[in-house]
Amino acid sequence: MGYSINGAKYAHIHLVETDSTNSYARREAPRLWKEHPDCEIFAVTAEKQTSGRGQRGTIWQSADGENLLMTIAVQPKALAINAGYALSVAAALALKESMQKYGISTTLKWPNDLYCNGCKLAGILVESDCEATNITQAYIGIGLNVNQRYFEKMSRRPTSMLLASGKKFNIDEVRQTIMEHFVEKYTEVTRGEISKLFDEYEKSLMGYSEPLLYSDANGKFTATIRGVQHDGGIILECSNGELRRYYFKEVENVILGY
Repeated sequence: MGYSINGAKYAHIHLVETDSTNSYARREAPRLWKEHPDCEIFAVTAEKQTSGRGQRGTIWQSADGENLLMTIAVQPKALAINAGYALSVAAALALKESMQKYGISTTLKWPNDLYCNGCKLAGILVESDCEATNITQAYIGIGLNVNQRYFEKMSRRPTSMLLASGKKFNIDEVRQTIMEHFVEKYTEVTRGEISKLFDEYEKSLMGYSEPLLYSDANGKFTATIRGVQHDGGIILECSNGELRRYYFKEVENVILGY
């Protein structure tokens, strides 16, 4: 099915079941782009994933038909590989702004998780195809807990829009809301307005301007976020004033209570 948001056309493919929406989108990308030549973006959603994936090689758990499992595929023009993290930022901000529409207050956890009341509400997984120094295609996987009430015990305590608000939601309506916000943010990326996005992203991060507990290869320490580079590197200021730069998997925000 085709849609238009602020002049940008995108196609939506809904599946009853697939291994993972990211894997499906990557496999079927040549056919999908051919079948929808006028679309700049396509979104793949599924009611069930048999091999859903999260960050760090984890499995994304989701009750069938109760949550939003979606991959947004894009073909950015002249987006440098070292600026690819902006796509993750665009998706994270789109999620946060969408939750605001539904009266759900959230915060972002670097590098790309959405939290509500100290519990994980959504995760993002971005995979890219590159040529020379540019990204040719990117697949932005989003797992958002919408109407799920019961979860298995996990290292990061999960929550859902239902648990956060006490209300059930129309998943397709939530998808459309997220797409509207994502297209707006993605347009900023394609226009080169990345610094604006990162300013907004930094201020939305858990630990921005307040000390939190972190853990790296040398142990735990307290630090405050002082910025995020366009390649995704995070700048932390330790309690002794030392500035440290980390990349994905090099440092972890230690959330107490787990």
